[in-house]
Amino acid sequence: MTSLKPSLSSSSTRMVSTGWRSNDQTRPAYQGRHAAQRRRRSAADLGVHCAPDYLPQGCHQPGLFQEYSMRTNRLPLPAPAPGHQRFLTVHEFGEGEHKAYLQAGLHADEWPGLLTLQILLERLQRLEASGDILQRIVVVPYANPVGLNQRLFGKFPGRFDAVTGQNFNRGMAIDSDELIDRVVEKLGDNAAANDRTVRAELHQLAAEKPADTEIAALHQALLSQSLDATVMLDLHCDFDALPHVFYGDHQREIGTQLADCLGFPVRLEEDVRGTVAFDGTHTQPWVRLANATQKPFDRPCFAATVELRGQQDVNEALAQRDAEGILSFLECQGFISNSKASRQSNEHQSITLNVDQVKVLTSPGNGLVVYHRKLGEEIKQGDHLADVVLLDGDGPNRLPINAPTDGVLFGHTHSYLVYPGAHVAMLATPKRQIEPGTQLCN
Repeated sequence: MTSLKPSLSSSSTRMVSTGWRSNDQTRPAYQGRHAAQRRRRSAADLGVHCAPDYLPQGCHQPGLFQEYSMRTNRLPLPAPAPGHQRFLTVHEFGEGEHKAYLQAGLHADEWPGLLTLQILLERLQRLEASGDILQRIVVVPYANPVGLNQRLFGKFPGRFDAVTGQNFNRGMAIDSDELIDRVVEKLGDNAAANDRTVRAELHQLAAEKPADTEIAALHQALLSQSLDATVMLDLHCDFDALPHVFYGDHQREIGTQLADCLGFPVRLEEDVRGTVAFDGTHTQPWVRLANATQKPFDRPCFAATVELRGQQDVNEALAQRDAEGILSFLECQGFISNSKASRQSNEHQSITLNVDQVKVLTSPGNGLVVYHRKLGEEIKQGDHLADVVLLDGDGPNRLPINAPTDGVLFGHTHSYLVYPGAHVAMLATPKRQIEPGTQLCN
């Protein structure tokens, strides 16, 4: 079979010594600040003055900002049919050893993150102009042009590949055993050097991934940009939910920092050694490698799925708030400075739990689901949460949905016409509900 793998060019990265302590992931990397200061000095030396709060439109010295302004690449994807062409747009800022990667819309029917990243890009351009981007930042504003093209009678399915039926956010994991075999003899006692060795091999493994189907080619293109990142944020949303984040249970400190910056109340920690989505694809190799080799690492990848509430929550105010929270996190992690971004307020009580403590409630029958409790409410076992209103009975009739356990209601569906087994609600509970390493849904 002919490979559909697109031709991708990889940009070279100048390696900068970080001088961090091993296993201290929350300390920011300030080494990029010197490059930022050099950029500001070079402008001043040439008599060019650019205000820090807008793009340098008045800077006319040829090539002065060319190296450091936002670079945009378009990565071609295999054409799905004659006369068609798809591509990924990739924006990149800054330079340095460490890379933050952000994307939105991998599930193409989830749009809040698309707006959030557009606002984030505006802020990053201003920070770039003022010399306040300290490391590399890569932004993929729409991660799934394949799914964005799924239009069915005015509706946008977007979650599953129409050819293979595969979830766009599943099935792209790296072979950790292959990674271990390739690097085990190269690792030593220098944690920062080990990081560089692993990231180089991860980048190579991404380039070698099969791309024999359209969805495989899409995954390969995304991973070619993200797999060697130090921080990876994948923006999603639920049907209708409180804002929440998923991250590895081995990275609670940074996960809590991210949730605090965003003001998100629900923090879901997961065992990344099992079935993983896009986020776990980035952290699973590091966890398995550390367990297998017992070698030190300075800054293994932190990856998170950021759930920006529900599908209908596409508005300017929320997107501005979320972009502000992301900037605050990036500054905490040493990627930017002087952003003036603040941590966002949390409107609910914070809840930290493992993903296996989430209880997914399903519909007992066909009909319309109506809810009697609001998101964020504390629920007791036996509480009446919702009804399924039957439409085809001999007369008016309802099937009650009662809480099987205590918890906090943090998600429900907006597809009110339900069927037996359809997911209708999520409860954050104090007890294990599913096996660790299991995804909540397909």
